[in-house]
Amino acid sequence: MPNNEFGDFQTPRALAAKVFEVLPKKEWTRILEPTCGVGNFLHEAAGYAADAEIVGIEVQADYVDEARLARAEVIQADIFSMHLGQDVSWGKEGPLLVVGNPPWVTNAQLSRLASSNRPDRVNLRNLRGMDAMTGASNFDIAEFVWLKLISELQRHNPTISLLCKTQVARNILEYCSQFGLPISSASVHLINAKQWFDANVDACLFTVEVGTGPASYDCALYDSLDSVRPSRRFGVADGRLVADIDAYGEGHRVDGHCPLEWRQGMKHDAAGVMELVHLDGPHSRSGEPVDVEESHVYPLLKGTDVFRGRTGLSKWVVVTQKSLGEDTTQLAHTAPKLWSYLNKNAEALDGRKSSIYRNRPRFCVFGIGDYSFAPYKIAVSGLHKSAEFRLIAPLAGKPVFLDDTCYLLPFNDPQEAALVLALLRSKPAQDFFRTFTFWDAKRPITKKLLQKIDLGAVAAVCSDIEIIESAERSIREIGPLEAEKPLGDLFGEMKRRWVSTEAVATAEEQLF
Repeated sequence: MPNNEFGDFQTPRALAAKVFEVLPKKEWTRILEPTCGVGNFLHEAAGYAADAEIVGIEVQADYVDEARLARAEVIQADIFSMHLGQDVSWGKEGPLLVVGNPPWVTNAQLSRLASSNRPDRVNLRNLRGMDAMTGASNFDIAEFVWLKLISELQRHNPTISLLCKTQVARNILEYCSQFGLPISSASVHLINAKQWFDANVDACLFTVEVGTGPASYDCALYDSLDSVRPSRRFGVADGRLVADIDAYGEGHRVDGHCPLEWRQGMKHDAAGVMELVHLDGPHSRSGEPVDVEESHVYPLLKGTDVFRGRTGLSKWVVVTQKSLGEDTTQLAHTAPKLWSYLNKNAEALDGRKSSIYRNRPRFCVFGIGDYSFAPYKIAVSGLHKSAEFRLIAPLAGKPVFLDDTCYLLPFNDPQEAALVLALLRSKPAQDFFRTFTFWDAKRPITKKLLQKIDLGAVAAVCSDIEIIESAERSIREIGPLEAEKPLGDLFGEMKRRWVSTEAVATAEEQLF
């Protein structure tokens, strides 16, 4: 477990040894570990490069004493107050390797712990691009360490290889591209942080070579430290960070602006009260019937239900408002049974910790509006590792609600919903998600991502026949419907609304 005051995870010797196995093969004459802790990397470095000059830096006195048992010079200092290019004296010249495992916490987390081991804000202006990275609020300590190393050691042309969160690696690559920091090559080897550190976080060994050739902001991604070949390349293309460089040529064809507005599902932060199970009607999780007005209880699907395609009736959700900020005290008169139920569970509802509930109507929810009550919806889970879009039809004669792990498009017309679903499931759309989605992120699919898929551009490059046939299959799955107009006519109208003549010409040019 980490030392919370300093946000550190001590690296096991076995993991440090595996790191050295995958490093670029060079005759290293100098090795630096900037946050060496108890010195496990230093010990392994001594065996890895017997003739190298090895230096560690550590702020905690107890760690320094243990680290000095390795064949290395250990400097007791706070790296945040050092200039690493000037304050570390080397007795040798030659290739410099920087290796280690900087803190895995954010500046705000350390602030809450009243930790002294964090960057001084006055130092941020000394590093090119640092202000843009950190902004005025929160940032990851490892990101600061990375940019400090790249900037201050640039004249040494170091190879830097650090264990860090995968999000940190992506951020650093993007920052380096944005501010022209001289990265000539980069790679990521994914690691199992649960196995090595008992941490539920996506982590990796991120390696960059600094200032030794033409700048390149592509990064080879290996699935593990044992992988011989990369599974894909991510990096910066046309100034934008993309998840799959090789898929970019296909995915960016439909990168633009979605003509429909994506919404997030309902947020309530009180599952034990607001979410009910279906047992011939709404029941509490303990099996007790819940007697509230039918007008305030709706079928519920959660992110996992959507991802797995479990779209039958198994859960209900209590809905206290029809729009954001609506006064809830009126429920005492319009829905007295619900008002009684809410007051019976007031301790849990009033105790919701998120600040979004402060100074809001009592028992309020978020992610609520006219769109919530639309009879048909296209839904996708934001948390899962592939974009599985579903057409959601009414259950028990009522519109289905989604939880806040889901994103949705609302529809009154099931045919229009089915056509949009077909577009989202098409190859051009899936190429878009392959290109721009980082599936190892905590929430791979976001509203920001969904709003960038140009359905007009998708429609322009797809076969009308394939889209219409796919929509017909989806409509059959939700049951017989009386069609107001042929699907082909409706699809033609949608294309005329969304696709300009110039867009069609551009899409066809990129396609052919």
